[in-house]
Amino acid sequence: MFDDLSSTVSAPPAEGQARGEGDSLTQSIKAASPQDGTPDAGSQHRHHVLMDLLEYEAERQAEERIQMQIDEDYYDHLQWRPEDARALMDRGQAPLVFNEARQTIDWISGTEKRMRKDYKVLPREQDDEQGAELKTKLIKFTDDANLTQWHHSKCFKQASTAGLSWMEEGINPDPEQEIIYSGMEDWRNVYRDSHSRNIDMNVDARYLFRRRVIDLDYAIALLPKHEAHLRAMAGRMDEDQEGDDIWYMGRKLTGASETEWAGENLNGFGDRAAYMARNGYFDYARRRSVELLECWYKVPQRVKVFAATKLQGKVVNPADPTHAQALQDNTPIYEAVKMRMRVMIATKAAPLIDMASPFRHGRFLLVPVYAYRRARDGLAYGPMRGMRDIQDDLNKRRSKALYALSSNRIVMDHGAVDDIEDVRVEAARPDGIIVKNVGKDLKFEKPVGDYQGNLELAAQDSQLLRNVGGVTNENLGQDTNAQSGKAIGLKQDQGSLTTGELFDNYLLAKRQAGRLRLSHIEQFYTEEKAIRIVGTRKPIEWLTINRFDPGTGQILDDVTAREADFHIDTQDYRASMAQAALEQMFDLLGKIAQFAPQVVLNVLDLIVETADLKDKDEWVARIRKLNGQRDPSKPPTPEEKAIEEATIKKQQEQEQLATDTAKATLGKIQADIDLVRAQMSKMDVESVLKRVESMYSALQAAQIVAQVPGVVPAADEISKSAGLEDKNPGGIPASEAMASAITPPQLPAPGPTDGAPPDPMAPSPLEGAQGGMETQTGADNAPPPAAIDPAALPPQ
Repeated sequence: MFDDLSSTVSAPPAEGQARGEGDSLTQSIKAASPQDGTPDAGSQHRHHVLMDLLEYEAERQAEERIQMQIDEDYYDHLQWRPEDARALMDRGQAPLVFNEARQTIDWISGTEKRMRKDYKVLPREQDDEQGAELKTKLIKFTDDANLTQWHHSKCFKQASTAGLSWMEEGINPDPEQEIIYSGMEDWRNVYRDSHSRNIDMNVDARYLFRRRVIDLDYAIALLPKHEAHLRAMAGRMDEDQEGDDIWYMGRKLTGASETEWAGENLNGFGDRAAYMARNGYFDYARRRSVELLECWYKVPQRVKVFAATKLQGKVVNPADPTHAQALQDNTPIYEAVKMRMRVMIATKAAPLIDMASPFRHGRFLLVPVYAYRRARDGLAYGPMRGMRDIQDDLNKRRSKALYALSSNRIVMDHGAVDDIEDVRVEAARPDGIIVKNVGKDLKFEKPVGDYQGNLELAAQDSQLLRNVGGVTNENLGQDTNAQSGKAIGLKQDQGSLTTGELFDNYLLAKRQAGRLRLSHIEQFYTEEKAIRIVGTRKPIEWLTINRFDPGTGQILDDVTAREADFHIDTQDYRASMAQAALEQMFDLLGKIAQFAPQVVLNVLDLIVETADLKDKDEWVARIRKLNGQRDPSKPPTPEEKAIEEATIKKQQEQEQLATDTAKATLGKIQADIDLVRAQMSKMDVESVLKRVESMYSALQAAQIVAQVPGVVPAADEISKSAGLEDKNPGGIPASEAMASAITPPQLPAPGPTDGAPPDPMAPSPLEGAQGGMETQTGADNAPPPAAIDPAALPPQ
């Protein structure tokens, strides 16, 4: 496109010539410009193509830029058209603005300031964790040096209002300033490739223009070789058209670079002109200045690419020592067509510098921050776009209600007064006097219906602004019909969800900008440098990078040696949802702590890490130190490894000691069980023996009773005296029956077999209650015959 002659209509003008005055380009176009950026014939051609593209984009983006300017005017309370404002002032009303749409934008931008994200650098290689941590600190240092947080907040607010803004990452040429530059760029100064639809414009965009109006003397100091051309171009700003004016229904609409109203339109407003003027955007003043264009564009180029090792996919750069060594090692390479970035500094008449991009990342230095994009053509717009019509209606409804409240309607008979105009003037005065003719009727009517109707519609407009903008009354902390805290929280979440796309697009832009800055650090921080890292309530930390070690001859903490990746924490921008999730987590931990407090201590660092706290890293570090935990995202240091090994060894010893103690305790318990079992077995034997003895004693008593019935009364008396009860109240059997029942049959007495020796295993006499029992009859229980008194025997 940029090197194709057919893409141009006429030859590009030479330096110092106006466009259209040069001759056709007849010589061949070179593939590249000199290394110093001096324009050649190819640069002249590319400049002509770029200027055609700039004019095309100015026309294509004209509508978008007009609407974006109006969106910002509405935020800045400039909401009345000149003709509407003049109509109000003609009837004695001021064009008042009731800017309720501004609160939505302020809430969105305030949420971003309140929930700023943190980020860190992740290594690409396993052994580069320390280098990645060092680069994280370097990025935070450049944030502090460039006030990046404030630039990004301003960028996000502009995108939320107008729909588009730009983050910038670049290099500062001033040696007294920090070399890494980070900031924002106003959308008015940038024209993009409007055909790019990818979320990363570096994928499908071919060009990007930035417009700068600088003082002539400063431009000459920057480009002394082109002094004559710069002087010729200076002072033409008020004559040159920007090209973003469009026509609609026969009327010229004001371009975004010409948004101020003409002076004659303001003459009729007098002191009220402050309500109307939009003449705050002038790119030029009385001092001489010149417009310079910074053009970044991509051209296809066949290059050599590494096909193996860690350099796989990298374009071969023989000037790089690492690439040169890989070429000497015969690393495989292949040819491919890639888009190579170039940059041109030019005026609209001629190129001044044309060269290859000095940045090795090959990306655009400006990163777009979109709010929303229109589906049919990709043009940007913000939340204010949908609220403008409602805001207009709100202003007019309130103005009409005020007019209805302040006006007096007179109904009178014909001829009731002599001069109607005098009556009109007197009726408008709070102390007016009206004289009417006798016999004629005259009365005043207040248009109360008009007043109330406009107020009701104005109240509906206020609520519609909340619904359309996505920020509810609960988000703004205003009165609401929600009664419970849970209902209020749900409505706050609803407002957070409807604005979620804004923060998601902002997160994407910050990530892309972070990648650019990380690449700049890895490319341009080549010298030894000491930086200071300052944290809240932390001691000042000094870091020295690219430090030469004379002992080894190596560069220590070389940030250019390896590449890393930029990562942003996925912290939730929706404050209410993040707070609700944190509250639910703490509620769950409170319940767990009742029966497992150790679990809460082990996960406490993770909970605090997800919270929105000031000095969150210090909180987490202290909690992990108290719990003996370490940061899982960092590799262990030698001291941590030694502590971990000692802890593991001690834990193993404690586990072995616990195992041995458990075994000993189990053995003792088993021995006690065996002893109890033996004792129980012995108790069972003794119990059986006692029962047998008791039964045998009972049998002996029964035998005595059967043979000597006379002892029964005495035995009964003894038993009663002992407190025993008769378990057989029916009596006992007759003595003859008992005697016959217990008298065993007579058996021959056993004796030793003739000639046989006595049996050594013969049973011995019984012991205990059976002692002396050697017969199986009851004769032994009777008294001896000599002891029986014959007188005691009963008569025959």
